[in-house]
Amino acid sequence: MDIPLVPIGNSRGIRLPKALIAQCGFGDTVRLTITDAGILLSPINNERAGWEDALLASSSHTDSDTREFREFNQVESAFDTSEWTWPQKP
Repeated sequence: MDIPLVPIGNSRGIRLPKALIAQCGFGDTVRLTITDAGILLSPINNERAGWEDALLASSSHTDSDTREFREFNQVESAFDTSEWTWPQKP
């Protein structure tokens, strides 16, 4: 499928057909990855989505389990607190 680059302010972008967005499972944001073949757009999946609901629905959970899950889900690393920049080409 060939699609044109359209002006968006001082940048250029693409418009994806609604059916394509649904087929790919995209939400409000997508993950953009630069590969040797070009640009790869992929849906952002929250690997832990539904875990808390499943924990609360289980008959064996305790309040401590719920608190530990919420604390684990909010853990940040150095990658979360520093700004990533594009590598410079040689």
